[in-house]
Amino acid sequence: MGENDLTTTVTYCLKDYLLSVLYMSFQNSMCTTMQRKLQYMNFITNLPPRNINMHNIKRQAPGFVNMYHSRALKEVPLVSSNIKARFCIKIGQLDQSTLKHIPKEKSLDQLNKFGGVQGIATYLKSDEDDGINSDDIFHRREAYGTNAYNHRAAKSLSDFVHEAFEDPAINIFLVFTTMALVFDIKGQGLEEGIYDGGIILIAAFLVISISFINNLRHNRKLYKYSTDLKNNIPVEVVRNGRRQHILISEIAAGDVVFLKIDDEIPADGLFMDGTSLRVDESSLNGKSVPVEINLSQNPFLLSGTKVIDGYGEMLVTSVGINTTWGEMLCSFNCNSNERKMSEAQTNKLSSAVGEVGFGNTFLAFVAGLSLARDYAIEKKQQKLKEHGVLMNPYSSIASSISRNVFGMGNFMTKLLKIDQETSSQCVLPPKPLLIGTPSESGVFPVILLIHGYLLCNSFYSQLVQHISSHGFIVIAPQLYSMAGPDTTEEIKSTASITNWLSEGLEHFLPANVQPNLRKLALAGHSRGGKVAFAVALGKAVTSLKFSALIGIDPVDGIEKGKQRIPPILSYIPRSFNLDMAVSVIGSGLGDLKRNFFFPPCAPKGVNHENFYNECRKPACYFVAKNYGHLDMLDDDTAGFRGKATYLLSTNGKSRSPMRRFVGGIIVAFLRTYLQGNSRDLEAIRDGEVTSPVELQKVDFLT
Repeated sequence: MGENDLTTTVTYCLKDYLLSVLYMSFQNSMCTTMQRKLQYMNFITNLPPRNINMHNIKRQAPGFVNMYHSRALKEVPLVSSNIKARFCIKIGQLDQSTLKHIPKEKSLDQLNKFGGVQGIATYLKSDEDDGINSDDIFHRREAYGTNAYNHRAAKSLSDFVHEAFEDPAINIFLVFTTMALVFDIKGQGLEEGIYDGGIILIAAFLVISISFINNLRHNRKLYKYSTDLKNNIPVEVVRNGRRQHILISEIAAGDVVFLKIDDEIPADGLFMDGTSLRVDESSLNGKSVPVEINLSQNPFLLSGTKVIDGYGEMLVTSVGINTTWGEMLCSFNCNSNERKMSEAQTNKLSSAVGEVGFGNTFLAFVAGLSLARDYAIEKKQQKLKEHGVLMNPYSSIASSISRNVFGMGNFMTKLLKIDQETSSQCVLPPKPLLIGTPSESGVFPVILLIHGYLLCNSFYSQLVQHISSHGFIVIAPQLYSMAGPDTTEEIKSTASITNWLSEGLEHFLPANVQPNLRKLALAGHSRGGKVAFAVALGKAVTSLKFSALIGIDPVDGIEKGKQRIPPILSYIPRSFNLDMAVSVIGSGLGDLKRNFFFPPCAPKGVNHENFYNECRKPACYFVAKNYGHLDMLDDDTAGFRGKATYLLSTNGKSRSPMRRFVGGIIVAFLRTYLQGNSRDLEAIRDGEVTSPVELQKVDFLT
């Protein structure tokens, strides 16, 4: 395969590999997150430890709570059992563990077992009207803990970015993404190649960014809540029969707290009395539906939730780290062996999933390279056989594919003007010439390019340079300054210039540049296209034989039945008896009027479509959508005639795309039928290369 073929193959395989890796990275990240959330739920609900696998994660994922837990909170030491025994009044199995379990699990059965809300108040030596005795506060804190949280500073954005890029998988992925971008730019050029690789690179950074921004958001949310507690927000309670304001950190088990709209519930507890009390529990379970609180069905209030409607009185049953919210805050700061074992299992599973996933995608990438290379060689051989061209797929011809025929080629070029005042020591051409030629030494095919009606050959200088930069000598004669409807003289002049090539052309070319007149092509634009077809059909005799014919938006008159002399179109399908390959290039806007005063430049009935219908195989046909009859000319055409080219025809947005398109089609066509290298033309036909214009029609006769 050629350099471009191999680069394209590698790039496509690399892109498939990167997309697989991106998917595996996302799955691996989600797997780790889900495992952690499952462990958190196990911790909160006191489920026994178990092995976590992908099946369990997928099965339980819908029930996971959307939250993250701080790693920076230190657990407050639990009080000794003798202090609890000294203070607590135990009836049945009512103890600290049961008090935590009832609101967290919202267990009405257990609540009713101990006499309902009033029964729990009695056990805690509390009263709805009088609250608790202030003298018992010290003992209550010893027995049930304090409503305080120790915390570290919240992580910054840079901390999460640093953690994200510490992952080896992310670094490897970014390396491969960069490689894909480099291959794209190398194979297609900066303008075209930056898109695919750039999109993958942006997708990679989006995945990373979403991950650490999400972590940052949840970390700050937890930090804000714990900071609010530390800032000692005042709440209203009743103690010793008197309502008073205390700080959140001073709340103790048994306190009766008064709640109103927008209050954060400061601890776990039970609803005692109130009206239309509703709370938002989305911070715990991710559900935004308000929860109604009442004595009969749901008297349970959880810390970290918020009152959104009504008011009420709450009996505090658990405080600090013994609350639902507190357990979650400290879960990742616990030093128990169980947590270490669970985290080790999680890390091991995540690592294994990542290693297997990246290993499989890398093997697929390597295998894809080999399969793609073999497929490309087989496809190349098959197409060459169809066109009667047999070659070794590893030969120099197969590996010399142009990177992009729609751009400038690899040869430095010169533009030469030959007129009647040139030294008489040389055989002068019958007409003034504009010659585009490679300036490097070599033997190059020749193409004769005939200008359109009333146009100057200098208007085609950029197109001439485009073609010659790919290794062709382009001869553009100036056949006339003014002309009538009869094209007979133009046909004769074209034949005389063709006959002059063998005796005079070499004298005007740079040193060591030689024309290969056995590989000679004829092309013409507009009325010049009609002239080219006329010469190829034998309307004039030439000493040299043409091997290829190109009609660039050819025109044979102003409408059907009003063709110029001599008429070329017979309107009989496949009637052109041409012993050469033909390419017809049309413009999608050529048959439209620019204004009321002038007819279209390429009217229906006498334009490119009719010329192609009369061609026999081998022939190819391309129509550029949204571009006009004169859009392949130079960007700046000087003089009165040059300015008129912008006014006489319907034009596209700019001339460069159409000119590059016409130049690329000519180069690809000539390489196929003059040099036996059909790769570029096939790639254009099959859509393997990006055309600078949108194609309205593509057709081949083979």
